[in-house]
Amino acid sequence: MPRMSRRASFALLAALTACGARQPVPTPEANPPASSSSAVEVVATSRPAPASPSLRLPAEVRPTGYGVELTVDPATPVFQGVVDMDLEVKEATDALWLHGRHLTVREATLTVDGASEVLTLVKGKEDFLGFVPVRPLKPGAAHLRIVYEGELSERETTGAFRAKDDGAWYAYTQFEPVGARRVFPCFDEPSFKVPWQLTFHVPAGNVAVTNTPLVNEEPRASGGTTFRFARTQPLPSYLIAFGVGPFDFLEAQPSGEKAVRTRIVTPRGRAVEGTYAAKVTPEILAHLERYFGMPFPYEKLDVLAVPLFGGAMEHPGLVTFNAGSLLAKPGEDSVRRQRGFYNTQMHELAHQWFGDLVTMAWWDDLWLNESFATWATPRMVESAQPTWDAPIERVRGRSYALSTDSLVTARRIRQPIQKVDDILGAFDGITYGKGAAVLNMVEGWLGRDVFQRGVQRHMRAHAHGNATAKDFLDALSAEAGQDVSGVLGSFLDQGGAPLVTTRLDCSGKVPVVRLSQSRFLPLGSSGDAKQEWKVPLCVRYGSGKVSGRACTVLQGESAELLLPEAKTCPTWVMPNADGAGYYRTALDTQMLGRLLSTESRHLSRAERVALLGDVQALVNAGAMPAADALGLLPGLAGEQDRQVFQASLDLLGVLRPSLLSDARQADRQRFLRDTYGARARALGFTPRANEDEETRLLRPVLLELAGEQGADPRLVAEAKQLAQQWLADGKAIAPELVRTTLGIATAHGDAALHGKLMTAMRSEKERRKREHLISALSGFREPELVGENLKLLLDTSVDLREVGSLLFSAGQDVRSRDVAYAFVKENYDALAARLPEERQGALVWAAASYCDPVHRQEAAAFFTERMERAPGGTRALAQALERMDLCIAFKAAQGSSVESFLASPKKVPARPGR
Repeated sequence: MPRMSRRASFALLAALTACGARQPVPTPEANPPASSSSAVEVVATSRPAPASPSLRLPAEVRPTGYGVELTVDPATPVFQGVVDMDLEVKEATDALWLHGRHLTVREATLTVDGASEVLTLVKGKEDFLGFVPVRPLKPGAAHLRIVYEGELSERETTGAFRAKDDGAWYAYTQFEPVGARRVFPCFDEPSFKVPWQLTFHVPAGNVAVTNTPLVNEEPRASGGTTFRFARTQPLPSYLIAFGVGPFDFLEAQPSGEKAVRTRIVTPRGRAVEGTYAAKVTPEILAHLERYFGMPFPYEKLDVLAVPLFGGAMEHPGLVTFNAGSLLAKPGEDSVRRQRGFYNTQMHELAHQWFGDLVTMAWWDDLWLNESFATWATPRMVESAQPTWDAPIERVRGRSYALSTDSLVTARRIRQPIQKVDDILGAFDGITYGKGAAVLNMVEGWLGRDVFQRGVQRHMRAHAHGNATAKDFLDALSAEAGQDVSGVLGSFLDQGGAPLVTTRLDCSGKVPVVRLSQSRFLPLGSSGDAKQEWKVPLCVRYGSGKVSGRACTVLQGESAELLLPEAKTCPTWVMPNADGAGYYRTALDTQMLGRLLSTESRHLSRAERVALLGDVQALVNAGAMPAADALGLLPGLAGEQDRQVFQASLDLLGVLRPSLLSDARQADRQRFLRDTYGARARALGFTPRANEDEETRLLRPVLLELAGEQGADPRLVAEAKQLAQQWLADGKAIAPELVRTTLGIATAHGDAALHGKLMTAMRSEKERRKREHLISALSGFREPELVGENLKLLLDTSVDLREVGSLLFSAGQDVRSRDVAYAFVKENYDALAARLPEERQGALVWAAASYCDPVHRQEAAAFFTERMERAPGGTRALAQALERMDLCIAFKAAQGSSVESFLASPKKVPARPGR
């Protein structure tokens, strides 16, 4: 799953109606209906009820293989299932415990040595299902058969869910991390890695796809078709996937050394939209095979378009993708979408080795999946697409991770899992972003060849099995010829990041860089700065055109790094060469000023990006006046290097509206217009012929800055005119500018435009255009219009999975957050009932943009008890409150500096970049 995959979807809860179904029986839910009667035989016994497991399944029984038959009609919200599982009973036990959620068990039969018995069903804690035999089981082989029913949700996009596209129903799945238990009674933990064989019975006109190739297709006597698929290689439950519907297939070139069949699977009539994906998927796989030194491990490669799903998922043989990320109509594609797909596909296919071939043993080592796939993406794209600036993108990603890691409430990369909420919470920016940045730092420290050999050793040693952090560290240490666990472990097993303070000392015969470390903490943080890491770091230094490099591992509170190759005292020192280190840096004022001005020409592009991130961090820590950082922006406004330019925009976080008084909001708009307006107007809304890709990527950024945020009157007027034209003709706006243009128009739009967009959204049948319309609606900020948007969240005729984002976009803007927050308080129970369970904790973010003690106290009082009931809610509330605390502290310390800058900003002429 990519990062920050797997980014959030919202769903309606459809009423579960089983037409023609047998009498309901108790469902394995947390609170089954008291009036239900069980179809599973209850055997009288004098033995006490078996004790339920908690968090993890007991070790007495393991599966050795599954056979699953599912009867799935996407047009019906109920499916039927039969699971046959072969078991190895390792120790005597009085119950078989499995996972199951929202399943109706009809019958459970155990066969041992040819003798069968019907089992008693016992509901355990959380999602645990107990199956109790008459007598305790003895060690040996056994076979368990369970007949059951489940639901295709219209509320979630986890488990099995259904969605309509162009009048046809489709069924899809998303099991990671704990969704398989919604579809099969199973051992739903990653260490239970065994073969699966799936068979589907589906109505006429539908086809089924899953992880493996089809081995048999035959008509059913009762109508429809049975699809029987090959047995998988050993897989954990979370990597099983399927889709059912009237799919179309676009054949790509066979992929990899083994020339496996490769297809793009789309909703009916949309195969041509997968053309770009079909073109690049085989070449992406080839790059990964070369790196891992072994062929793609599986028998085929389908890529399935899934509506409403946020992100993508790495199932072996059936990679699933958000349909909008995967598909584009001819003539409606964009550079941004293509690059987005390419990067995400690189991530998902890297998982075929890290995560699929070698699977983590437990969720505390999720980083062995997600950190590695996130690290691998720019590492592979660097050679596959050298003009895309993947190494610079990596440095920008490192800076974002460091920002998240500054929170005391941030997770560790390798965080102990103590409850199911911790599993759900592990899919965050720390696991993805920080983990990838730390791996990049370690790769630079050891050398790329050594690191690659360590990866390949790890793959060979644990192929088709499970592995732990220690297993990887052992493989890496063996290739490095040294123990790497001290360095890597210091970043894996503690939260936060180092602040490395650097001072150049030329008082002796040899120049020396004096280093010290502490934990980086922003203003208002309650964290303890006395924290240490083993930090691999390199500095670059120079005088004039002559430069050198020196490296060390900083251990302890302070150290000295000699510069023996320096012939004279360097005029500049860059404490994080190539931006590869996962740490913030602090230089004395004079040296920092040189690097930002006269000596900036000696820095690499990656170093310039890293330095700008550290400037923002120094402002957040109170070590640099906000006005000094903001004074850099006019000089960077004309920067021709897109990566450096976009890195400079992170400094605008110091100008976020929540920090400003009402009197200064207009000054902020003026500053953005003055700083970026001329360049945005010069680019305009119409791409030119033969325009380079960097310009096409830069244009929407500048238009959003000057038009949506800066309220440039010329840009706003043109955007409104284009929006009206687009409503009549979808080709009136260039594909890469649709959302930007509509966003400018609606941020300054009126009730008439809102009414037209709302009417169009309700009648639009094409999902892609409906998504554009919903995104446009989210741009309105007038309280009355925001209120109209929020009513959609309670409208049962609207799919909440499509419109849930309207609430959270409203909550992030100072002009509309009061409306959003009041709406949540008034309708909390109704919203929580409609949202997917795992998304209920996100309701707290309706208040998170406030920056004053009154709202902070009120939010804590309102949400504390409610978040205790929401999965992941306690951590979500803690992080929201911490962000509010930090904002309040920053505003108190730096607010006057920000406001004085806006009141009379320094007019620094824009200089062209290098």
